[in-house]
Amino acid sequence: MNSPSYSAIAILLLAWCAFASAAHKPDAQWSWHVQSAGADESLLSVYQRDHLLGIYGIDCDLTDLGEGERVDGNASLNLVKPDSRAEGLLVILCNVGAHSQQITIIDLAHKSMRPAFTATGSYTASWELQDGELWIGYDEPCDIGPSVECPDGFATIFVQYPDPGAD
Repeated sequence: MNSPSYSAIAILLLAWCAFASAAHKPDAQWSWHVQSAGADESLLSVYQRDHLLGIYGIDCDLTDLGEGERVDGNASLNLVKPDSRAEGLLVILCNVGAHSQQITIIDLAHKSMRPAFTATGSYTASWELQDGELWIGYDEPCDIGPSVECPDGFATIFVQYPDPGAD
């Protein structure tokens, strides 16, 4: 009797685990599924219960996307609920190119098929909830000039999402 090799069983088990962890979960408040991932673009489908909210093009590789804190520089996705957005925001952090980091926001209250906000930092991108509101930070090259104080050549920009003046 031929028995399957351990490597074949391991491959099948890994494939099943990868599929199970990324699949749409209809009983969850929200869920996501990476439909395709590549070095320059990925497609992410987002669901609220059984309802497809949209399929979003994200300009980075989401192959290693996981929920929660970033682990070893992998892409991360978090449901964030600032005071001004009870429905929540999906905040995605990922690497772009050799050094850059990108932050993308999908606003669950909007019906747009495009992310609501995207910023790419030269080296860093981050987010935090501060006093109930979402703040985004990313770095960019400093303006060059005699009066500019910029010892390392980069300055960090902080913006609030959503912009309180935009509503």
